[in-house]
Formats: sequence, structure tokens, C-alpha cells
Amino acid sequence: KLRVAGVGVRGRGMSHVGGFLGKNNCEITTVCDCDEAVIGKAMTQIEGKQGKAPKYEKDVRKVIENKDIDIVSIATPNHWHALMAVWAMEAGKDVYVEKPAT
Repeated sequence: KLRVAGVGVRGRGMSHVGGFLGKNNCEITTVCDCDEAVIGKAMTQIEGKQGKAPKYEKDVRKVIENKDIDIVSIATPNHWHALMAVWAMEAGKDVYVEKPAT
């Protein structure tokens, strides 16, 4: 099973959730967003499909440190993409990020 963390779950981030949810032996284990006000939709959708709610983490550094996460999917504001992707890859994670600047 591939354990996925979705970082940034507003707008495009919800498309990332849908892309991983219930597909290719993936399990979304963690939702990370610095704005707790936007996580509700993602948490509900993931719990409904997987039968249990994912863990919520506010700080992406804790997501990257977590050895139980295999993939980090990044859908944050543009200026965070490159740094988060590099941190995650340095920690041995696979990364999905869409911005051409990174």
C-alpha cells in the first residue's frame, strides 16, 4: 500500500485528493494544510471513501519527517512548491507537484 500525504487541500489540492483516493493501491493517510478552515471537505471525502479519517498535520515539516508516508502530493501556493518538493525528495519521498517553475 502506498501511503500518501496531500499538502494543500483547497482548490487544485482537492483534485489531487481525488486522483489518489482509492486508486493504484494508494491510501491518503495525512492531510496537511496551514489553514485548518479548509480541511473539512478533504477529511470528509477521504473518510467516506477509505472508511477512516486521515491524520491532520498543520506543519509540512512533520509530514516530511514521517517515515510512514511514501508520497507527498503538493498543491500549495506557488512559492512553496520547490522548497517542499526538495525537502520531501531529500527525505526519500516520491513527490507529485504540478508547477512548471519547479
